[in-house]
Amino acid sequence: MATGNNVIKFDPARFQATVANLKKAAASSRVGFLKMDKTGTWSYGTDDEEVTEEDHVFIDPNGFVHGWQCWADTDIKGVQSELLGDEKVPMHEPLPDRPTAVPENGRGWSSMAGMSLMLNGERLVYSTTSVGGLNALAGLAEEYFKQYQKAPGKMIAEVSLSSDSYKHKNKTYGKIFTPVFTVVAWHADLPAEATEAPKPEPVKAPAKKAAKPRRAS
Repeated sequence: MATGNNVIKFDPARFQATVANLKKAAASSRVGFLKMDKTGTWSYGTDDEEVTEEDHVFIDPNGFVHGWQCWADTDIKGVQSELLGDEKVPMHEPLPDRPTAVPENGRGWSSMAGMSLMLNGERLVYSTTSVGGLNALAGLAEEYFKQYQKAPGKMIAEVSLSSDSYKHKNKTYGKIFTPVFTVVAWHADLPAEATEAPKPEPVKAPAKKAAKPRRAS
């Protein structure tokens, strides 16, 4: 193919890299969010599908991150809760500098930590800036350290989600719920991601029995 004096040549290596990066971009856009509301109820996805203690999640030990988040200031009239800014890096890298510029209607930048996980074959992410959430993740990190000392070949934590609560000193805040991560088992690998459901086998009608010959009368 030619355009003027320039000849466009097909580069297989660049093409393969392009396809790979497009797949990664598409996959990252499908990642849902795991969250716990102010009543201690866990849910995930845009439809806020509820997660019970029986719905165990599988945590990716390489998916921990830390950094800074800026949430909208809902004390301002007409402002709804939303994430306005997010600066994070993998947990094994140094904490990035705290951003200086605060987005409009933002509360300011708060320290955050998060992790990647899977639930029912769906990839999710969880992040928190609350003291209770950060403490829960720190406790989970201790469990990981103990497991690494015992069995470094099994570092995928299967975790049950629940919550605890306490009464805030300021009565206007009422009861405060905090996340609880309970490790129920350790595995060597993450479970496979959700795939297309297999098509049911066609049901065959039972074969008709051959009619018995009538006896001569």
